[in-house]
Amino acid sequence: MISLLLATLFYVFSCDIHGYIGAASALFISLDTLRIDCYKFECCLKGNGWSQWVHSDPRQLDKLLQERLFGQHIAHQILTKQLGAFLLDESPEKPFVIHISGKTGTGKNHISNLITQTRYHLSVDSKYVLKIIGTHTWPQLNSTTAQLRIREQVLSHVRKCQYSIIVVDEVEKLPVGTLDAIGPYLDINSNVDGVDFRNSIFIFLSNTAGNVIRDYVDGQLDLGRSRESLTVLEMEKLIQDTLYRSGELERSSILSRYQMDAFIPMLPLEKRHVRQCTLELINRRGNKCGCSTKKCMLERADEVVEELDFAGKFSRSGCKKVHTKVNLVCPLDKRQEL
Repeated sequence: MISLLLATLFYVFSCDIHGYIGAASALFISLDTLRIDCYKFECCLKGNGWSQWVHSDPRQLDKLLQERLFGQHIAHQILTKQLGAFLLDESPEKPFVIHISGKTGTGKNHISNLITQTRYHLSVDSKYVLKIIGTHTWPQLNSTTAQLRIREQVLSHVRKCQYSIIVVDEVEKLPVGTLDAIGPYLDINSNVDGVDFRNSIFIFLSNTAGNVIRDYVDGQLDLGRSRESLTVLEMEKLIQDTLYRSGELERSSILSRYQMDAFIPMLPLEKRHVRQCTLELINRRGNKCGCSTKKCMLERADEVVEELDFAGKFSRSGCKKVHTKVNLVCPLDKRQEL
């Protein structure tokens, strides 16, 4: 009798062991497949080693801003401090939301690209970047349709990856009230329809306050102030007042509910800043425009700057046309990388 009982227990135990082994093997194979896939293809994973598709290194952001952003001390200050803190926060209360204002060529899209480059291993080619352009199909939509579309696009995108970056360019071209549709996604502890937005970054790019910023900086320089003495607070108030009175956020709940974390002014660029842009681009070219000395590169940069238009103190197009003009001075060797 005892022998029979022991045999039965051994049989049951053996079956359980095989079951556990089978389950463990299946889990291992599943995890191993995930690991291999994420080694080869982009995954929504933040960390080190094979999973480092999503980064959170504010030092890399600071380095990129120092090396590739010129004449924008306020933007640099806001991004290194506020966005840097957000990147380090393992459990943020809300998504990071910024509004970047300025005229063409001052670097609005450039900054969004640098942020993307900091965040993702694949930079601007990451599938976790959603870019919405206000002039592309949106002006033809009525407010209701526009709200439905932007809500669906953003919700669908962040559902795929909580570390998404949403860039809305030329927001002033969107139908009035469009941005209100995504207001719920920008709140503290926002979890809408089972989607967590707290690790996402929203970037709104606008031309609305561009002329106001340029005129204000011009006036302050005429009074003898240096552009570096302009503060975050005074420029933020200038932008908010402009957007509230006549801009795209005039009747938007996003502004009234204070969901914006920062308003970043893109200051108009002077000749010295455009020269810095040019030098940086020349230096990134593999052939250095045929130059072997710093003096030679400076001469090439001056040639480029002389080809650009300036209105008073400031460049009409900022650094936007620098790439094209550099190609005239020193054509790109296709065998060399930028």
